[in-house]
Amino acid sequence: MKSGYRIAALTAVVVALMSASAIGQVTTNSLPTGFTAADFAALTFSPEQVVLGLDNFNNTIFTAGVSYAVATAAGAPGDYFYWYRVNAKNFVLPADSIGRITVNLNTALVKTVGPVLQFGQYENNGVGPLSLVAQGVTPLKISWDATPNGDGLFAGETSYLWVVSTWPPAARVSMQIIDGGVATAHVPAPIPEPLSMTMAGLGLTAIAALRRKA
Repeated sequence: MKSGYRIAALTAVVVALMSASAIGQVTTNSLPTGFTAADFAALTFSPEQVVLGLDNFNNTIFTAGVSYAVATAAGAPGDYFYWYRVNAKNFVLPADSIGRITVNLNTALVKTVGPVLQFGQYENNGVGPLSLVAQGVTPLKISWDATPNGDGLFAGETSYLWVVSTWPPAARVSMQIIDGGVATAHVPAPIPEPLSMTMAGLGLTAIAALRRKA
């Protein structure tokens, strides 16, 4: 009985830890709260990854460039700002555009507990027209889509996508760029702190133990 109580208590701690995560506030075509134009100008981006958009037959139908930067800002102490710069380079069909970009939180722990505070995009110094618009956070991904307010990213256009989290970068995840075909880049993303990872792991062990006992 005592071991059962310990497992139940540990599981409750893990559930409380996971439920404390924030759901991202969507911000459209602006800088994140606490991040100034001077902070944006000072960003140092990674070398560009040139990626190929492949269709179902493995044909290249577009190319794009992806680079990233992670920064902090005096106006938002304790926050980490993840910036993803996406440039549409060319398309086999000239009228095509990138219609969706997703950052895939494909680590199980990140799916459960990644605390995204805000996310959005910044284009044309914060004035229209828009190419992509920030959408909702799901358990699997953060996405930016072409919508009635965003007509897609055409050749030669660049969009700056951003995510704000209290967690520093410790791993890279996949970014998918979609337009009939899919291109994949690898970018940093918020992941759980070691304590969170340990507690979540213990919680999964506890749940497994409960199932075995049942």
